[in-house]
Amino acid sequence: MTSKEQQMQKEIANLKEQLKRAEMEQSATMAALGRKRNQFSIPFFKRTGIFIPVMTIIFIIVIMTLSFRSVFLKEGSVTNTISSFAEQIQQLSSLTTAKGYMKAVVEQEDNELFGKKIDMNIPGTKRKTLLIIPGEVTAGVDLSKVQESDIQVDEEKKTITLNLPKAEIIQQPSLDFSEAQVYSSEGLFRGKADLEEGYAMAELAREQVLQEAIEQGLLESAEQQAKTVIETFFHRLGYDTTVQFSSEQ
Repeated sequence: MTSKEQQMQKEIANLKEQLKRAEMEQSATMAALGRKRNQFSIPFFKRTGIFIPVMTIIFIIVIMTLSFRSVFLKEGSVTNTISSFAEQIQQLSSLTTAKGYMKAVVEQEDNELFGKKIDMNIPGTKRKTLLIIPGEVTAGVDLSKVQESDIQVDEEKKTITLNLPKAEIIQQPSLDFSEAQVYSSEGLFRGKADLEEGYAMAELAREQVLQEAIEQGLLESAEQQAKTVIETFFHRLGYDTTVQFSSEQ
């Protein structure tokens, strides 16, 4: 095994260890959030948005290492290297870099009399319902859009410039109904809200989860995580790498 191959194997081992630590940290964090949820009390009718961001790097870069091995260990021209580089990146299709975990808080109120909705606020007909439910959003970078023109390699200076598409939401918000909490305050003529009614509020919860994730910078975090991992990885292989993001791809 050559020194270059040994270096590649060392980097793979390092990245696997980072992945293991990231998974352990995520498990510990989510367990802590579960304990807090059980202690959560609701001061009813007080609108409170709860956003709990947990950015977890998914080290698909380990797979990238195996794919790029043939690129950086083979002899050939810079043109051939770029062509191989682009082909390997495209085959990966999508690099998932960050997930956002949060709790959506959706409040709703209406008036009903004898099971029929009414527009008037008659005493005893109003009910306020509060749904609290955890959600998850995944953001990533679509590597299938990378072309040869997006890659610049200078073997003399040992530099790589890589132009990637901007991060996007690659998995729409998913809600964990097993952890959903439904609270209600109802008038004399209204029954308590149940989980079935919570399902009806799910779409509003998904919209809130997505909007919160974007506003809190999930897309930017995904790009930064990908940029940091890729630049650090290739730096260890002897290349100074610059990663840029463009919305024109």
